[in-house]
Amino acid sequence: MVMSASPLRPYRRRRLLVDRSLQFRFVRVLLLVLCFLTVAALAGVYLALQATLRTFELSHDPVAVSLFSTVGLFVAMELLVISPLVAWIGILLTHKVAGPLVRIHAAVAQMTQGNYDVHLKLRKGDALEDLAQAINRLASSLRSRRSA
Repeated sequence: MVMSASPLRPYRRRRLLVDRSLQFRFVRVLLLVLCFLTVAALAGVYLALQATLRTFELSHDPVAVSLFSTVGLFVAMELLVISPLVAWIGILLTHKVAGPLVRIHAAVAQMTQGNYDVHLKLRKGDALEDLAQAINRLASSLRSRRSA
């Protein structure tokens, strides 16, 4: 099986989830960082609001307390609003790494079985393009040694 696209059409990946475990681990780390930053922001907002209320002696003013509580609530809601966006961006980012990894893994598996007629073609801008080109050179070198 030759790993190349037709010369008329460039290679296009149809699925965003090509290596679920890798991509979901990356997204999980992004979401954990987002949660940590949200908790840190909430703590900072809470401390700033409490200090402001105490400084200006507004702790008993219901309007000021309500306004400051609303600010804290909106900061907390950012986690719910931004989390899906962070997950989507994480999947898009890992797509440029996971897709090439799947293709490179398949090409190396073929080469270990003695099939050196492998040619990797990745999309422009994909990560690991240099590695794919090195594997193509290796396959070409092994093909020439086998035929010699």
